[in-house]
Amino acid sequence: MRAMIIGGDKVETTRRALQASGYADVLHWSGRKSSDLKREFPSRVAHMVIILDYVNHNLAKRMRLIARERQISVAYVGRK
Repeated sequence: MRAMIIGGDKVETTRRALQASGYADVLHWSGRKSSDLKREFPSRVAHMVIILDYVNHNLAKRMRLIARERQISVAYVGRK
């Protein structure tokens, strides 16, 4: 299974937690580049983690819509 982390700079702890949960492949988009909004969404993503403090509103909205269309589970995380 594949998971995706969107936002954040230091995501190693989140990556290890997802791998411990059974996700073999974990992708990361920083969410800081304007090109992230136009990137093609990868296939076979089963779970998405959006780190809200590090993502612009447009990217978060796009990811939410993609998750709804493809029936991907989403976890929203703050810095706290």
